[in-house]
Amino acid sequence: MSFDQKILDRLSRIVGPGQVITEPERLEEISWDALSAGRMHPLKRPGVSNPLCVVLPLSTAEVREIVLLANEERLPIIPYGGGSGLMGGALSVRPGIVLDLRRMNKILAVDKESCSATVQAGTVLESLEKRLNEEGFILGHDPWTLPVATIGGAISTNSLGYRGGIYGSMGEQVLGLEAVLPNGEVLRTRSVPKSSAGINLKFLLIGGEGCFGIITEATVRIFPAPEKRALHAILFESFEQGYGAIQRIFRQGLRPAVVDFGDGGDEFRGGAVLYLAFEGNQETVAAEEKIALSICDRDGGRRLPQEEAERFWRDRHIIARRFMQNRRQRRERGSDGIYRDWIHVALPGSKVLSFRKAAIEIIERRGVHLQESGLWIQPELFSMRLGIEDEGDDKAQLVLEETVDELLRLVQSMGGSMEYTHGVGVKLAHHMEKEHGYGLEVMRQIKKVLDPNNIMNPGKMGF
Repeated sequence: MSFDQKILDRLSRIVGPGQVITEPERLEEISWDALSAGRMHPLKRPGVSNPLCVVLPLSTAEVREIVLLANEERLPIIPYGGGSGLMGGALSVRPGIVLDLRRMNKILAVDKESCSATVQAGTVLESLEKRLNEEGFILGHDPWTLPVATIGGAISTNSLGYRGGIYGSMGEQVLGLEAVLPNGEVLRTRSVPKSSAGINLKFLLIGGEGCFGIITEATVRIFPAPEKRALHAILFESFEQGYGAIQRIFRQGLRPAVVDFGDGGDEFRGGAVLYLAFEGNQETVAAEEKIALSICDRDGGRRLPQEEAERFWRDRHIIARRFMQNRRQRRERGSDGIYRDWIHVALPGSKVLSFRKAAIEIIERRGVHLQESGLWIQPELFSMRLGIEDEGDDKAQLVLEETVDELLRLVQSMGGSMEYTHGVGVKLAHHMEKEHGYGLEVMRQIKKVLDPNNIMNPGKMGF
């Protein structure tokens, strides 16, 4: 598809020479994020097109000018951050302008007195973390994608990180936002921790995946570097045994920084391992650690060597660093002939074990392998990793994705939510109607008012 040279010239005048990219290889690379083709339902897979161009703005004013041009020309805009999203939120499902925000990476202010930082949306999380460490602070958001993901992308999916137990999700850490809406207007919310003056408009953008506007700047909470971190690896004989211990830890009012629990992994077959961490001031950590370990001991947990806990913490970002070296690798199915997928769902705590039991029956009936089931951050956040061998007849992927769909429908029928950390993108868009009911129509009406030309990240989240 040819692209009008006049439009390219106009874009170049907005962002400057060399900041509009049309090379086919770069366009193909940035047409995807980290959603692999092997995790897309074969019968519900959207087409993916190369963008018409990639534009790299440097300021909110430039983003606004690009949005106004896109409206005038009826061109789709796809906001792009680190490209590490796992649900296809940055896929180019229609040829358009990819707005690569990674030049907008300035740390504008670190306010130690108010425990906040103001940054441009293209700032990579790890670069902000390093800057904060120099000031004696940390960023509370610590996902596996820390070396890749940007502030804007993390807010747009309201993602959850390893330390979410005490610092909350990325969205919960947002104090204020600046964004360019689909009509070119600039929205700025006040950077305060609480307001009862009308609807909180931050939530148009937190979890909105760029469908309601492009985040250009954010003020987020920051936290004093913890005096102490207590990290443990504990082996339980079964998932049920470990789940009971975790429930009791939370019922005591404890707030672990990290809860990572699962029954997979080659090294600990037949059991379930809990990686548990507390961090903060020394006295609080010592008290919480003592109570939590006592609960685990009473429930039959066996402490593993400290080296195992340290290995887990040290390696938590290793997958992201591999992704940085070869961005295409997550797009393609592995060479071992196995299709893999997972679910990350939220359920009432009283229903986790009953869902797990029913899910295992579904998985076994369909001939899919359960590779791991587990919890992350808190007892209500449940995950499963699934796999199936490719028999060479193209049926395996369909079986796997139909299994995933059945599990997500079961979650929703039990009052749970189909996803708690990665967003919706294109992969889960067909579940949005059951997830939200009439709420999806409310979102569509808001989208229609703000974006009558449907230029802002079209095809995502069921829009």
